[in-house]
Amino acid sequence: QSYYNRGSNSVSVFHQNSFRKMHILGFAIVLVVFSLAQAQYETEVNEETPYTVVKTIPVKTVDGDWTIEERDYPAAKWVCHETDRPNSRSQRKSFFSLFKYIVGTNADGAEIPMTAPVSMQKDAGVYRMCFYLPAAHQAAPPAPTDADVFIQDRPSMTVVTRTFGGFATKDSHWETEAKDLKDALQKAGEDKAVDFSTYYRAGYDAPTTFVGRRNEIWYVKN
Repeated sequence: QSYYNRGSNSVSVFHQNSFRKMHILGFAIVLVVFSLAQAQYETEVNEETPYTVVKTIPVKTVDGDWTIEERDYPAAKWVCHETDRPNSRSQRKSFFSLFKYIVGTNADGAEIPMTAPVSMQKDAGVYRMCFYLPAAHQAAPPAPTDADVFIQDRPSMTVVTRTFGGFATKDSHWETEAKDLKDALQKAGEDKAVDFSTYYRAGYDAPTTFVGRRNEIWYVKN
């Protein structure tokens, strides 16, 4: 084998090894960030968005019985990120942009505990993910330093909702649950003043919670 070929092979092996190292390093960084997010979500979710249950509506179906709740939510501040794409990559971008805000990437360098739920709403082609800001930061939340992250003043609202379990990982899961809730409200005659043009998705659990998961659909009443 010529010296030239031996040199070419050495360069090729070098690049292959460098690529493997970069790939491993990149994976390790993603794993660390995900682990931090997961750890905060699992250990510090000790505050949920406050609400008052106005009434409950029993629902009987061939697949089982469940309950619709009508709730009043007070006006509150949320920190939000928007994207124009519904795919999982865009949702991860939204989540980690918001996560960076609560772990200190904000004007005050403040660390803010993770809360629940994480809400997602499709509004005029925009997908908006938001974290509820805990009571200690409601009056004066730190300003975001990421131009794509913003504080939302969400007005008081009345919602009708149903809770369901499992992993709602696809749009079709949420759409099915939203349709079931809409159909049940219409059948019960409870659909007056309900805005069916959009809805909130609310998720309460970390990805590693396998039992007793809580997901909700929220329709807002006008």
